[in-house]
Amino acid sequence: MRLPTLLFALALAVATPALAQAPKPVDSAALAQAKVFLEKSGSAAIGQQMATAILNAQRAGLEQANPGKTAEINEVIGLMQAEFTKQLPPLIDAMAAVYAQHFTKDELTEVTAFYDSPVGRKMVKEMPQIVSESMTVAQTFGQKIAMEVMIKLQPELEKRKLKTNKS
Repeated sequence: MRLPTLLFALALAVATPALAQAPKPVDSAALAQAKVFLEKSGSAAIGQQMATAILNAQRAGLEQANPGKTAEINEVIGLMQAEFTKQLPPLIDAMAAVYAQHFTKDELTEVTAFYDSPVGRKMVKEMPQIVSESMTVAQTFGQKIAMEVMIKLQPELEKRKLKTNKS
């Protein structure tokens, strides 16, 4: 549970200052087209998928720490899901503003047209599974690299009299 919780906390730490800053002015037509692009590209669905992954990790951690409290955990997870859902529209708005800062309305229209094509629709259909599989690959790869780095740097940790969670 630590890795997903850490990643979520890191995402919040990075996103919070960015969301708090005054947004740069953007063309309203580009902003509107960016929202269309995000909808057609399936970005909101992927955001929901990631929120579900975070909630599942939280559920697992809560169940491990609170055996026999399934009903209470389900209630809390439901509340967390409602909060994630409530925050999705402002997130989409913020993401649309970022796209509108980098692309013109016409450019976003061209990119959006891709998602109206057969291969674009296939991309949207397949993307949740691709993201899921990619997250698994990245997590496995990340754990492997972290372990290799820790083994390689163990002498440096010992030299500096630093302990790890396993020592």
